Amino acid sequence: MALFTSLASAENRVRAKIADGTWINGHACLATLESGGNPVFAVRVQRKMSSASAGSRQNGGWIEITQDNVT
Repeated sequence: MALFTSLASAENRVRAKIADGTWINGHACLATLESGGNPVFAVRVQRKMSSASAGSRQNGGWIEITQDNVT
């Protein structure tokens, strides 16, 4: 896993995952801070609703992802 290297790479990931049906909605952002205070690129996404337990990856809710290979 690696952090997104640019806002464009984060946006490309959002578009690809929405197109393949993994994510319902999403956008790239520069809102997450590392422990050292340095900004990192991220995507805020909404996954499909699921009947799975409430603790299973927050299906249906908005989450922030900073790693370029997380689904």
